[in-house]
Parts: sequence; C-alpha cells; structure tokens
Amino acid sequence: MSQAELSSIPSDCILPWERNTGWLAEGFVIYKWYVDAQGDGSWLICDRTDQWYMNSEPASTMRITSTAPAGGACGSGYYGLGNYAGMKDGNAWYGWDVMMWSGSHLLPDTSFAAPPAPTEAPPGVNDDNVAPAGSMPDTMPVSDSNGKPALDASGNPIETQVLPEAPTGAKSLATVNAPRHFTTAPNGATIEEVEVVLDGLVR
Repeated sequence: MSQAELSSIPSDCILPWERNTGWLAEGFVIYKWYVDAQGDGSWLICDRTDQWYMNSEPASTMRITSTAPAGGACGSGYYGLGNYAGMKDGNAWYGWDVMMWSGSHLLPDTSFAAPPAPTEAPPGVNDDNVAPAGSMPDTMPVSDSNGKPALDASGNPIETQVLPEAPTGAKSLATVNAPRHFTTAPNGATIEEVEVVLDGLVR
C-alpha cells in the first residue's frame, strides 16, 4: 500500500486540510532483487503504475492498494516498493519527484530457507530510504515473470521509465479499471482509496 497523507498534524489543532479534485497524485514502482550467476545482485523493475492516480473528489488522503500474488508478481525472492506522492498547491506540484523506499521484503515468506537479503537499495535511494529529486536514473532494467532480466526479441535487456512524468495536466485513470472507496477519518477528513492491478510488466 502507498499513500499521500496530508493530515499529519493532530486533528484537534486544525480543521481537515482537503485538496481539490485532482490535486493529490499517487504512484509506485515494484522492485525485484536479482542475483546473477556470479553472485552479483541488482534491482530490476517488476511493475509500476504507468500514470498518476489522482483523487476524484476533494480529499486529504489518497491511497493506492494492490494485492500481490502469493509467490510474487515476478517470481519468488525479495521485493521492494517505491512510493511517489505529489500534492498541488496553487499552480505548482510538490513532492512528486521524490521516492520513498519501503526496504526489502521476501515473497513468499520462507524465512527458514531465505536467500541472502539485498545488500543495497535501488539507485538513488539514500540512507534515510528516500530518493531525492534528481537522484534516480531515467530508466532501469525490467524483470520477467521469473525474476530475471527481461530481454527483447534481439536479446537486449528491456528497460522502463522509473519516474512518471510530472502530474501537471494529468488525469485520473479510468475508474472502471480502478475501483475507488471513500471513508471519513475521525477528524472529518475524506480518505480516498483506489485499487490497482499490478502483475508484472512482462508476462
């Protein structure tokens, strides 16, 4: 799960701070850890949201949820989530080009026989588990459904864009492909949650 949370200040201090429709933007990228025959490890991109998901009505929190297959969308092994969250204020967007890193997680969780954990975060991520603006590569190699580098018909590695384009002028994805749910927090703020299906870029 990822979310843009705009209600971090205690609810008894201020009125709920809601953003207008289309002023909250969410996206994420799923990373898969790959170890080659020489024992060298690197991160591949298993899947990602290819557009921004934006709030369809005034809200203070926007969340994206997605249920991963039990064995992982790109085979068993270590995964990590990079979360992007942008907020529009006036005529400018803020925060959209920064990524928050979840750390690595084993799927399925067979801890008793787990392979060695990843030794590094994806490119651009610092010790605070944040990839600041401008620190990430433009593209990265894609994982196939077995967790190995995906190749095109000529045998060349397939790469994909890491960071979505700026959300300026972007539109929400069709709700028919993304069911949305709305709840009200104790402080009266609206929380919008959208379900997305991510099952690997290469099938």
